[in-house]
Amino acid sequence: MTTENEKLPTGSKSGNSTTEKDKSGSFISRHKLVFTLLLIIAVISLWAFFKIWSLENQFKKDTLKMKSDFENKIDSLTSKQLILTSNVFSWAIRSELTRENKEQVNQYFLSFIKERGVNKVEFVDALNSKVTLSTNKKDEGTVFTDQVALMTTKTISFKNDSVLNIISPVMGLNNKLGVLVIEYNVSSNY
Repeated sequence: MTTENEKLPTGSKSGNSTTEKDKSGSFISRHKLVFTLLLIIAVISLWAFFKIWSLENQFKKDTLKMKSDFENKIDSLTSKQLILTSNVFSWAIRSELTRENKEQVNQYFLSFIKERGVNKVEFVDALNSKVTLSTNKKDEGTVFTDQVALMTTKTISFKNDSVLNIISPVMGLNNKLGVLVIEYNVSSNY
């Protein structure tokens, strides 16, 4: 008669544990191709998700850069257009001021302020540095403190936040009559 211990292979105490290990090992070894393909699919999926995430981030960066470039280009073009407009407008103002027709200058100002983006238009007298005519009547009679603007002989512009200030000299025949100050809201352009 043989006992159970004699039937077991040497080195193993229980027949169940070795057969379970053999079954799981043989299952993996029988399906190596399936597990390899699953691993390849997992790697490709991770790579694809990373690539999509990377492309989306790059797209966002490119979109922000293009938007910024567009806004800068529009601001530049708007500034150039307004400088040209203010030069021509200052010639019309000069013409009416030499005829001492301040009422017509006031009508020009009121018409010009109706344009989109124009906040305020002022004429500053060169002799006393006071605002002589303005679309904001509260400003008339106040002293204009920007000495650089008063001394300019060319049209200049500068930007504070979203407001573009254009200062254009109004020249008489022999002397400077004053400066034309136009405040334009750049953000209204979009």
